[in-house]
Amino acid sequence: MPYALCPMRYALLIFLLFISACGPTPRPPEPDNLFWPLPPEPPRIHYIQSIYSDDDIGKVYSFSEKLFGKDYIDRLQRPYGVFARGGKIAAADIGMQAVLLFDLAAKRLTLVGGDGTIRYPSAAVVDSAGNVYVADGPGGKIALYTPKGKYKTAFLLKGGKPTGLALNEQRGRLYVTDLLGHRVVVFGLDGKQLFEFGARGDANGQFNMPLDVTVDAQGTVYVLDARNFRVQLFDQDGKFISKFGSAGDGPGFFANPKGIAVDSEGHVYVTDAAFSNFQIFDRAGNMLLSVGNLGPRPGEMHLPAGISIDEHDRIYVADQLNGRIEVFQYLKAE
Repeated sequence: MPYALCPMRYALLIFLLFISACGPTPRPPEPDNLFWPLPPEPPRIHYIQSIYSDDDIGKVYSFSEKLFGKDYIDRLQRPYGVFARGGKIAAADIGMQAVLLFDLAAKRLTLVGGDGTIRYPSAAVVDSAGNVYVADGPGGKIALYTPKGKYKTAFLLKGGKPTGLALNEQRGRLYVTDLLGHRVVVFGLDGKQLFEFGARGDANGQFNMPLDVTVDAQGTVYVLDARNFRVQLFDQDGKFISKFGSAGDGPGFFANPKGIAVDSEGHVYVTDAAFSNFQIFDRAGNMLLSVGNLGPRPGEMHLPAGISIDEHDRIYVADQLNGRIEVFQYLKAE
């Protein structure tokens, strides 16, 4: 009688092996020894990981997913913008024409805007309630979605092309860079346009194709003035404070700047697609460090664009042509 059960046991073993084979493809372990600058200088930036899909945030497969695979697209194609805060990572993917919203706590991925409501998502930000704001340049609008990815409404930017977004929830403001209008437009979170600042030119407070914007904890607004090859600082009402940067092909200069972010100590990070790196400056514009070079390996980049820094000083870079978000950690001086 025991021998009669052997075929059943054998079939069960084959079935279990089949299920395990249908799970996520194992990735090689991430290196834990990538730091910048190199010794003997004390480390300030540590490479953490790359995120290509929800497998990289620890997704747990259901029984049916192990059998049949996922019924949704989970892999980044060409991420351009990125935002990280409160355990959420929003990757604006121009290849997918959607935003991939990774929930690190729930280990879940939500697709936002894959229904044709946005055409070219260059940036996305998420408020404390989980609502997602997406800059859609060709549509001339900022699309607003619920935390579950359902389309709610849009803030229209008449005659403009929104490219970068920054939230100041304390003041109830959304700052939007307008590539065509060479200005920054400020909306209330109800969609009402409050005011704008800037015009085309190279004088203080003027812009030439502003690509991105960020706001620090004090409310200071940093605008990446891309074709003037500089960063400009403003108070929260748009009054000019200072500027730094110039065009060049070496460290400390800008060639094709794409994204901007600020850490908790006021250091300014700027990605440059021409250099395949991000550079770190102090508020006065003195270059402190550059991170990355051209390539597909951990810590390398190919056309980096958006950059974001969360409340724990983790740095997220949209690595366009490598199809991933690279994650680094800023290490504070002891």
